[in-house]
Amino acid sequence: MKEEVLAAIKAGIVTRRAILAPLSRGQRMSLLEELFIDLFGASHVTLQKWGALTGQSAQVDTGYIAQFIASIVLGEPGQGFRGKGDDLADGSEVKSAANISGVDRPRWNHNMGKITDDAKRRADGKPTSSEVYLSAPHLFYLLVDRPVGELISDEPVPFRIRAWCLDAQQDEAWRDLVTRYVAQRSASQYNLQLHPPVGYDDDVVVNTLGNLDFADVLLFDARLSLTDRSTPSVTWFKELPENFLPIVGRTKPLKYGDPMRPSHLTDAGDLVADATVIAEHFPQLNEEKVDELVAVLEEELEHAD
Repeated sequence: MKEEVLAAIKAGIVTRRAILAPLSRGQRMSLLEELFIDLFGASHVTLQKWGALTGQSAQVDTGYIAQFIASIVLGEPGQGFRGKGDDLADGSEVKSAANISGVDRPRWNHNMGKITDDAKRRADGKPTSSEVYLSAPHLFYLLVDRPVGELISDEPVPFRIRAWCLDAQQDEAWRDLVTRYVAQRSASQYNLQLHPPVGYDDDVVVNTLGNLDFADVLLFDARLSLTDRSTPSVTWFKELPENFLPIVGRTKPLKYGDPMRPSHLTDAGDLVADATVIAEHFPQLNEEKVDELVAVLEEELEHAD
């Protein structure tokens, strides 16, 4: 990396820390609300428009958005890297998962490296991937899903945005799970997957080596309503605490499969793009032809019911 680029990154970190670190709780929550509306609400509405035409998923990619959120909450900036380097400047890791418009089961992925990768990194005098995780100050986890109990409503189902943050140095249950995964992985394994509580109202995170209860490290629970698309609104079910650093809560180990936890994925009604709005969104298309095709589709759906 060129010296002038590195110097600019370092200067940016200093400046942004000076801005982010002293923010009040109210300021952080206000910024989060604006971010939720801009990056989740507006993005999803736009994606639904184009999804109606293309039949593609309106899923919002939460990867980088989670890093924005973590920086606002923890007061720690990023370094401007894309896919390389630390997620936050202090070495903290950020993980995200979302199930807004998809049928696959989301997960938090942790690249622990293969056994051969560990040998190469040690030979080069570098820490292994798992050692990097275990040396991180914080692990920040974001989940965006929809409350299952509200899926049967005729109103648009709100986004539920939850974040958990653990002290990677002090959280023994989490560290034990990482250590056990690294010790038992086969030659080809490298990805520690934690399944977040999608559709559940609890904080249980699932892995076949053992579950973890994240209840004591939950930072916030917010709901983004798109009932009125012109004026999205945010409701806090758990507000960001006034003081939460250092993280004093700890995850708790639970037995895997006791009880079993079936997937609560978004139902089909939320996944199928609404073709009836194509003419509304794309007047440049042959509106008469579009309306004719949509009428056929509605008739087929009616007979299918």
